[in-house]
Amino acid sequence: MKKEITVNINSVIMNLKENGLNLPAIKKGGELIKQTKKGITTLDLNKQSAVGSILKTESLSVQKEILKAEKGLDLVLVGDLTGSMHHYHTLLKGKFVDLCNELFPLIENLRIGIIFYLDHGSGDPYVTRVQKLTGNTKELIQFIYATSTGNGGDEDEAVEDALNDLKQNMNWKESNIHSVVIFGDASPHSYKKCPHQFDFFNLTRDLYQKGITINSVYCKPFPQESLQKIENVNVGDFNLRKTRLEPPNFFSWIANVTGGMVIGIENIEDLVDIIRASAAKDSGHLDDLEKKMKATSPSKLKLIEVARKAEQRKKLGGDDRKLLK
Repeated sequence: MKKEITVNINSVIMNLKENGLNLPAIKKGGELIKQTKKGITTLDLNKQSAVGSILKTESLSVQKEILKAEKGLDLVLVGDLTGSMHHYHTLLKGKFVDLCNELFPLIENLRIGIIFYLDHGSGDPYVTRVQKLTGNTKELIQFIYATSTGNGGDEDEAVEDALNDLKQNMNWKESNIHSVVIFGDASPHSYKKCPHQFDFFNLTRDLYQKGITINSVYCKPFPQESLQKIENVNVGDFNLRKTRLEPPNFFSWIANVTGGMVIGIENIEDLVDIIRASAAKDSGHLDDLEKKMKATSPSKLKLIEVARKAEQRKKLGGDDRKLLK
């Protein structure tokens, strides 16, 4: 919902008068009254400059207010739909409407996009499919239902292709917060084994530099603290190059290095709650979500704790690892 921006005209007029510009008095109804003082008879460049500066300052202030009012969250869900993950596709079909009904009222100017991926050369119907960011829930639902699952090829999946889509084929809004939730159980290929030579390391670095936070969900049971610590890398630290990572290591690394949260899934149903917590964290609505969870699902408050740790770590900066120890 767009907020109304009000310009304080009286403030502008006062500033103009203080800088020596004679203005006509205005009666109610808009009738002008002649000034008793003489107007400016000579060209005063200093006064012209002051007036221009005041108007420019007011204009910039209004622009900032408009941008602030329109700022929202761009949330992209990136999911593996190969054989071992088809249950998550079924979950999204059943739960996505409820998720949207909660997130859209919670987060102003929210847009959601989706990228599903399979693998190369496996006979599957596609490698990636992209639904661009939109606020149209019906369009998102249609995309989920129209996208089929696949079998996958080798051990790794086309995660790197999905990362490339995030960079090249997603309609990010510059003024919005950019957030990703990626869920899967397999690693990306090394760039040498990707037919397009997409490099997950370089792509992740580029996404981070574009201000994109990647939250990851490793879709296998894994102790939470252990998963965080596997790749205990500083936020934004790309000095140590990665060419191949085992699945839990990849999901740990990509979240930690971009300032996101990483979590291992214990129950398929947890995915929707993790998406909800990630969106609330990155949009600044964790307090609102925590209040609601306390009333409706207190057993899931652990997600809030994980989200807060990730949020604090990102704010502290890359050199402080204490929240992962």
